[in-house]
Amino acid sequence: MKINSIIDIIDGKLLNSPSISFIYSFKTDVNKVKEGDLFIANNLDDIQIAVQKGAFAIITKSIYPIIDNEIAWIKVDDINTIIIKLIRYKLANFNLKAYFCNDISYELLTVFSSNEKKVKLISKDLGKFISTIDEIDGNSIIISKDIDLLNKLYPNNTNFEKENFSITNLIEHSIFEVSFTYKDTYFQRIKIPSIYIEDFIRVYNFLSLNEFDDSKLKNFNFFKPIFLDKNLTIIEFGKSNKFIIVQNEPSLINKEINYLKDKFSYAKTVYITSTYIKNISVEQIIVKDINKIKNVIENQSFNALYISGFKFEDIQQILLKKEKELSLF
Repeated sequence: MKINSIIDIIDGKLLNSPSISFIYSFKTDVNKVKEGDLFIANNLDDIQIAVQKGAFAIITKSIYPIIDNEIAWIKVDDINTIIIKLIRYKLANFNLKAYFCNDISYELLTVFSSNEKKVKLISKDLGKFISTIDEIDGNSIIISKDIDLLNKLYPNNTNFEKENFSITNLIEHSIFEVSFTYKDTYFQRIKIPSIYIEDFIRVYNFLSLNEFDDSKLKNFNFFKPIFLDKNLTIIEFGKSNKFIIVQNEPSLINKEINYLKDKFSYAKTVYITSTYIKNISVEQIIVKDINKIKNVIENQSFNALYISGFKFEDIQQILLKKEKELSLF
């Protein structure tokens, strides 16, 4: 792509008169820069490394010494804005299928589409997406859970959840595990709550998962239980009546709490959140500092502990750290 064209697209300012007039690809991760790339610099410390690796152009928001006058140095007002403009320009060359989806579908697509090269998921990390933009072709399908962002990148999009799906023979073995039939396929003891079955089927149907690997659901962290013994040590699925649920997506908290209240009303449930949540009729324990979570958990008597405002992986690591500490004695 010609550098002059890039400057026109992003409304950038060329700071020198380079002898190089084109680039091959865009990169935001300095570790992935190759000869001929345009490097979009969020960190000024990475610029010299990018030049040494053979970048043909540097885009920066801040003033930086021109250490190689043969390559192009371009100044912009805002890095995120120019990334959006570059992606939009590249995508406009194709007649793509583009969808916006809810948080659940996006998470399930992340879990199951790893081997589906034509499906491109767009997260808030646009730098990562633009680094793979050359993989896009006319057969690609782009999906984002951020409708505002998707409208900026590819306005001709549609709702992923527009079609409804029905199941039969539903058996709820627990609040975390179900069996059911969809069309002629029987799904036995799938580790997913019944509130997310329709989202699961939608993704299953969309990806045409004829060879369904249910073990991948271990990477689906929405309403995923961490079972604990009396010492708060993590144990196998279903081996205890004590568990923790972690949710960091605000749009799902109310839905999951209502589900928990409905399906697990006979047990004691404690709710911990990083900030007070309106419109949920439960008593909330506010813990803003994740480092204090462990002490709070240890001082609670519960069957179910619902934690919101923190990441599943972080809470899991805190519990594993406690487990290691106990093993030392």
